Amino acid sequence: MDPRMYNAAKTGSTMEDGDFSLVDYLKREEENGYQVTPKGNTILHVAALFGQRGFVGKVLKITPVLLCYKNKKNETALHIAANLGRSEVVSELLSLGGEETILVRMTDDIGDTALHKAVRGGHIDIVRMLVKLLLDPEHDLPANKAGETPLYLAVESGFHDALIEILNICKDQLMLQVHPIEHLYMQP
Repeated sequence: MDPRMYNAAKTGSTMEDGDFSLVDYLKREEENGYQVTPKGNTILHVAALFGQRGFVGKVLKITPVLLCYKNKKNETALHIAANLGRSEVVSELLSLGGEETILVRMTDDIGDTALHKAVRGGHIDIVRMLVKLLLDPEHDLPANKAGETPLYLAVESGFHDALIEILNICKDQLMLQVHPIEHLYMQP
């Protein structure tokens, strides 16, 4: 990745005043493939890492395809922001419209969603944002490759606020996860 773009994403500068602009960079990279760091992070990942909400918004307006781009650990920028507690960046990433349900269901190498990361990190504001998007009768709260759901992680870590939030939002889905045998007896 061009060091100027890495620094721009890190600091939140769009570099419009110099001879190298964010718009020019992203338009050029659309044609030639996106530059990444050695860890496979795009400028969107880097901006999420450093909490640069404004920069994230500008990048997404120019190149929304980066929203679902994964690094070498199969993490999206949402995974990184949720893990680090960057609630303003999470909000910006989810504001694009149309992709948020897909985005919150994307998993990394170990099967974690952004919700897993937010629960592990103890970030209740992000847990609230993500749980609301997972409210879908067709899907339950996904388990990672170790078989851990976000609910399980909240219980195991004693993250009471996340546990309450998950239970309040996903009551119907959780009945199937917690009591699958009882549910079978309740069906006509």
